[in-house]
Amino acid sequence: MAGLGIGPDEFEVFAVEDAEARSAALEARLAPRLQVLGAALVGGLSRVAGVPLHVHLGKVQRRKGVPPGELHVAFSASEKAYKTVPHLLLAVTARDLHARVAARASADRGGALQRALQREALNLSRKGKPFRKLRSYEGWNHDELPEIAPAHSAAFWTEQAEQMATAGVDLGVAWPAAEARSLAAGDVLGAFRDLASLFKLLLNAR
Repeated sequence: MAGLGIGPDEFEVFAVEDAEARSAALEARLAPRLQVLGAALVGGLSRVAGVPLHVHLGKVQRRKGVPPGELHVAFSASEKAYKTVPHLLLAVTARDLHARVAARASADRGGALQRALQREALNLSRKGKPFRKLRSYEGWNHDELPEIAPAHSAAFWTEQAEQMATAGVDLGVAWPAAEARSLAAGDVLGAFRDLASLFKLLLNAR
């Protein structure tokens, strides 16, 4: 078994073609692993974020005839929910494991998140190494990975600010399944540490 408890058996769930059968398999086989992993990571992630975070296991998205492409565990400063606030995601798909920072448009009721991204666009573009493998997952279809984002460009962050108003932002990094199987908790915490400046920006936006 992998150090994270996410190994071949968990990735193979996505090979189930029938939508209902895959949904059931995700709930039975992958969801418990993510719940345990979330509990193991939340203390370290809280230290990375600088605030107490809470674990939220994502629900399997059931759409008639469409097999779910992802299951995730989320971490947010809210004890009750995560979709209405900026949050961290650790997601599993058929070929990859993903560490992401996300905020839906509904989390930006007063426009503070959008303003923060606009204001800090130049500084974010200067982060260098922590963002060199950043990808934008907004609207992703869970097939081929999104391309590496031009995070070195202030224009990219300005685009993310504009997108915040309509769809939200979903940014992060990925490990191929073959690599993810041998990751340790410290590797995941390290990836989220690289993303922490973005998460803190969104979390503290006013």
